[in-house]
Amino acid sequence: MNPLRNAALLFAPLGLWFSASAQISIGSSDLPQPGVTYDVVNTAVTDFNLTAIDGANATWDASDLIALGDAPISPVDINDASITAALVFNSPFNSAYQCDYYLPTVFPDLGVELPIPLDGFNNFYQTDGGHFAIAGIGLSAAGFDLPVAYDDIDEFFPIPFSFEQSFESSAAFELNLEGILSYGLDQTRTVTADAWGTLILPGGSFEVLRTRTQLNATDDIYIEQLGEPFELERDQVIYQWWGAGTGVPLLEITEIFGTPALATFQNVAGSNEITSFESAEFSIHPNPISSGQVLIIGSAPQSYSIHDAQGRKISSGKSSRVEVPSHWSKGNYTVVVAGKAQHFVIQ
Repeated sequence: MNPLRNAALLFAPLGLWFSASAQISIGSSDLPQPGVTYDVVNTAVTDFNLTAIDGANATWDASDLIALGDAPISPVDINDASITAALVFNSPFNSAYQCDYYLPTVFPDLGVELPIPLDGFNNFYQTDGGHFAIAGIGLSAAGFDLPVAYDDIDEFFPIPFSFEQSFESSAAFELNLEGILSYGLDQTRTVTADAWGTLILPGGSFEVLRTRTQLNATDDIYIEQLGEPFELERDQVIYQWWGAGTGVPLLEITEIFGTPALATFQNVAGSNEITSFESAEFSIHPNPISSGQVLIIGSAPQSYSIHDAQGRKISSGKSSRVEVPSHWSKGNYTVVVAGKAQHFVIQ
């Protein structure tokens, strides 16, 4: 394992009802709340269409995601921060850096033994005051917390944040532990609320706002025992699906060079207005189907929606039979019933 590359990640920030979808906005109450543990799990994404789908009233079918390991997120109330951290991030005399919670993070293995054992670090977050942001970090060593405020606070997006809004920000800070290590961050981000609609997870369906973040960062790192300093460029695109009151993103996918590299989802159950039907399972036929033919979606009438290859809803109603109109193009489509999806092809 390359200790230099490990060190580059040293202080990288951590990163409803199923019906006719309605737009939502992200407010303070929809962001992480202290004292709550969010059941987040790691996963692998093989369907690149999840990130390609954007626009209004979209549908993302991620119902086949599999949990590959727990990654719970547990925000800690700022009032429980150490005395040294509270002087910077919970002080009435330093309102610009006032935070609401922090997230403890395990310190990465650098591949070398440092003179001072570093236990971990905390990211300090703001969820009020106009922006969702990281104001700084706290480096933990032998029970002592060294707070480092960002010279340029890392703002994710304004609060509230709504569909078709865009936001640009920069961030910078420097950490210098004399004779041990130094780290500098210079970063820009561009975030756009590029879609809204329905996200289907293994636990149910959710009304969501999707954000797309382009992150460009430069890490300057020097570890005394490794000798020469080095610089690492990080370019990432992060997609996040936010639900009303769900705290952290219901689904998050990070792309590097256009390929999903990291992905997590919340392992939660969703509300669904059509779960009262006797059976959530259904089959469709014929498949493939031609224009003018009738698609059978069950033995009894039930609420459904049909989505094109871009995830946009093109039809909805309550029936067991749907005639395929001539203006629907040939290609792949999805019919959704009771939070479950079946794919079909028009030939």
